[in-house]
Amino acid sequence: MNRSQPLGIALLTLVALLAIRVDAQQEPTEAVVKISRDVVYGEETEPMHRADLYQLKSNVPALLNPGIILIHGGAWFAGDKTNDILHAKRLANLGFVVMAINYRLVPKHPFPAQIDDCYLAQEWFNSHAGELGVDPDKVGVWGYSAGGHLAALMATNPKDGLPRIKAAVVGAAPCDLTLLPEDSKILSSFLGGSRGKVPQRYRDASPVTHVSSDDPPVFLFHGSKDWLVPPVMSKAMRDVLEEKGVPFEYVVVDKKAHLMTFIDHEATEKSFLFLKTHLPRVLSTQPPK
Repeated sequence: MNRSQPLGIALLTLVALLAIRVDAQQEPTEAVVKISRDVVYGEETEPMHRADLYQLKSNVPALLNPGIILIHGGAWFAGDKTNDILHAKRLANLGFVVMAINYRLVPKHPFPAQIDDCYLAQEWFNSHAGELGVDPDKVGVWGYSAGGHLAALMATNPKDGLPRIKAAVVGAAPCDLTLLPEDSKILSSFLGGSRGKVPQRYRDASPVTHVSSDDPPVFLFHGSKDWLVPPVMSKAMRDVLEEKGVPFEYVVVDKKAHLMTFIDHEATEKSFLFLKTHLPRVLSTQPPK
């Protein structure tokens, strides 16, 4: 069996388990969190250009709220925005306006379709900031696994013409794709070839390649027993952030594997506190509507 086959099976299992967890553990926040589902952020004819918006029904009109773009995992070929519903609700309860996005998946859409969709979502979020009560200068990203990879790219490799992401949470993400097995079928599908055939594409798609001193603060967390995405991925990102002088926090979730780290209460709460620290609410200069 190819070494990438267990990885794919495990990731599909992860997606299924997350869906079960969402169905079984609905937090008692439906009454206070407004959810707008399947908002089109890009092409109407592209079914993956959809997002769910979460915000408090009782948001104070005199305050501008920070925004979070929430990016699901699934090895770039699976997953859905609803996998992050518990995190989205929690962030909304903390005063964030959350945009949980879907994006185009492999193998039909190889890289850079995924990050292009993330930028497109950011562009939509910024252009609708006024009606959503969002401060466009206080938008962050939260992502786990493949979603963490895309969040890290948004933070370190911004698109021209868009405001910089102001804070990023990057959980258990493959931040240096050159460290993963060269014969990985998942990566070959994602990047359109093996590392031996398209080495520059692997470097360009790796967040560690793009880190610079003006990048926003980054929160990294990773399970010490994660065999799906090795902890060396976050360590590589940590080392480059430290070298470049970028503010960061690095949390190792002891004895936890990939899925259990995603749902680890202490680690995720630390990530939310990190976002609240770096993305505070501010008074609006506009009169209440």
